[in-house]
Amino acid sequence: MDEGRNSSLVKRAFSIAVMALVAGSLNQPGLAEEVRQPYGFTSSEMARGAISCEQLTALRAPDLRIRRATQIRPDPTWTIPHPRKVDPAAEIETAFCRVEATVEDEIDFELWLPLREDWNGRMLGTGNGGFAGFLRYDGLAHGVQRGFATLSTNTGHLIEEQNWSIGHPRRLENYGHRGQHLSAVNARILIDAFYGSAPQYSYFMGCSGGGMQAMNEVQRYPSDYDGVIAGAHGYSIAGISARWLESALIGRDWPGTALSQDDWGIIARAGVAQCDSDDGVRDGIIGNPRSCTFRIADTPGLSPEKIETAERILGPVTGENGRVLFEGFLPGAEFTAIGERGRPGEFFGEWYYRDPDWDASLFDAARDVPLVENAIPGAEFSTPHIGAFARRDGKLISYQGWNDGIVPGEATIAYYEGVRDYLGQETTDSFYRLFLAPGVDHCAGGVGADTFGQTFLAPSPEPATPQNDILLAMMRWVEEGVAPEQLEASKVEDGEVAFSRPLCMFPAYPVYKGTGDPDLAENFTCETG
Repeated sequence: MDEGRNSSLVKRAFSIAVMALVAGSLNQPGLAEEVRQPYGFTSSEMARGAISCEQLTALRAPDLRIRRATQIRPDPTWTIPHPRKVDPAAEIETAFCRVEATVEDEIDFELWLPLREDWNGRMLGTGNGGFAGFLRYDGLAHGVQRGFATLSTNTGHLIEEQNWSIGHPRRLENYGHRGQHLSAVNARILIDAFYGSAPQYSYFMGCSGGGMQAMNEVQRYPSDYDGVIAGAHGYSIAGISARWLESALIGRDWPGTALSQDDWGIIARAGVAQCDSDDGVRDGIIGNPRSCTFRIADTPGLSPEKIETAERILGPVTGENGRVLFEGFLPGAEFTAIGERGRPGEFFGEWYYRDPDWDASLFDAARDVPLVENAIPGAEFSTPHIGAFARRDGKLISYQGWNDGIVPGEATIAYYEGVRDYLGQETTDSFYRLFLAPGVDHCAGGVGADTFGQTFLAPSPEPATPQNDILLAMMRWVEEGVAPEQLEASKVEDGEVAFSRPLCMFPAYPVYKGTGDPDLAENFTCETG
């Protein structure tokens, strides 16, 4: 019996054993009301799935409070909440139990439970983006409509709250790693109570800030999930924030040398023009930016001052003696500047110095990046010591857009290579795969094929298969032992597939075979070199 299946059976046996012990206690005189499942329900109620959605509000567990449990009955559809203006309104046709809960005093989460006959026996945790502070309703809808008991948490704060970390040091720890972990632990209690059994398999999927959460789950809580999908994670929130802050300061203090978003686009397109044919076809997509050398100084139409700024911002964030603190960008990536609207000083001024009026001009990357990484749990996750996750047969898939303008592809590669060098190639391949997406921006978007089931905002490929849907690929790896060697991504425009490309397992990259339609992934091969 393989270790992953054995692990799931152990979990199941443990749940049954607890039920049996409690059931035996219930037969003892005087204990019928006092000795019950720790959830607040009898073992017989749980075993036969007799607990209604609304009854979940009576569930008892340490540090867990169920605020509401509501049976959602679409007639014929139900509009999911979208409290943030950036979230699209969406309608859902699936009936489910919506549980709104709080762990400790302020870690809010929602768990959407499909009807018992619709549940696929699995749990899906969803990652936030950015600095969290909100629920991923699109992720909740995505999961529940596919049969998953689906979880989302705000990690313990509200993103619209100014200075949310000042005076609340635990909030940073909750954001960094505790919020997702505690929500997952308590979600399992609810799943066990509602269905009468624990999930047979548990998965987590997130990108950007959600990818960082995914990596913290793997590193800190290797037993939370059987399969973890981490997109655009890099390894340092401080490294990303340092580049944003420096760009904003240049725009504020030396506006004549600052670049507009159009200027960053000019540089990206110049890189593509020089490196485009590396994969055997000129299509505006660089197959492997590492294979091409592009000088920013060769970009036409920019002043020498702007060229100097671009080289500084697009290059690596460095510390003492030139040590790389966070990697720079490769050709084709269009840097995404957030400017003052994104409060670029928040990370260092509020999170570390605890001063909302901190003078950002005092910022020194060589000093401040390491200080923050050491002071804020979860802000830095570069350790390659993830053998515990591998030993329990956990599986990890990372993906990264080569044109990502926020997280440089080299940063995510650096983390993977650190694990490979520490554990060895054979062990790494047994549980960890990295896929690079040519021409794709941050999590999705860009000129490349950016749809492979990785985003909650876009519909899954139809028909979804383990080849074109990263979640199905992960499920097949965990449950059947079939590791993904190559994925297929599509560019969808106006609801139709415009073209497709293979996503190759790093370090391979796609190369056109020289014959056949270059808009079809089948006419590319994955090569190294």
